Amino acid sequence: MSEGPSDPRVDELLATVTALEQQVSQLRQYNQEQAHVLAELLPRFERLAASADHDPGNGARSAGAEATPDPVLWALLSADEAAAAWDELARWVDTIAIPTLAPTARQIPPCWPMHTWGRETLSWLHHAHLQAYGPDGSGFQIAEWHTRWVPTAYAAIDTKGAARGGHCGISEHRSERVEEGMPLRTEDWGPWLVRARGVDVESRR
Repeated sequence: MSEGPSDPRVDELLATVTALEQQVSQLRQYNQEQAHVLAELLPRFERLAASADHDPGNGARSAGAEATPDPVLWALLSADEAAAAWDELARWVDTIAIPTLAPTARQIPPCWPMHTWGRETLSWLHHAHLQAYGPDGSGFQIAEWHTRWVPTAYAAIDTKGAARGGHCGISEHRSERVEEGMPLRTEDWGPWLVRARGVDVESRR
């Protein structure tokens, strides 16, 4: 018994089902391949993420890392803020700047706290140091701090309007250590800082 003519609609439906089955099969194969690729790449991503978390120099800050403080805008500080800023600057000059740079009393005159040029210059040099050695710093910034900003700070102090050759224009500020170009000591500028800090903080109240 011969079969009758097929229904075109059935043939079309069968063709569509066959095409869909082929697409599903191809998608399954593709998904398997992608899963295999991701399985190989995942450990690399994990290593990169771990490296970024532990290497602040790559631009990612590790957990708990502190941000570099904002620069000190002395003109807008309150009395309490100024007192804290003076204390922080003094601590940095005493524990970092002097041991690291070993400046002479001509490069940084002992009376620097009594002058705007001294306070402002060492303040921005302090902040540049924090940036260079901070969580987002780099070897290039550290090198630039030593080779560019330290000499620039010394040059800013050694100007006509500041302390040319380390010699302050106020006779009461004269120091024999400046005359002899001797190393700057904390005991040289400490009393000046106490005096300058007191006057500055009181003027802001």
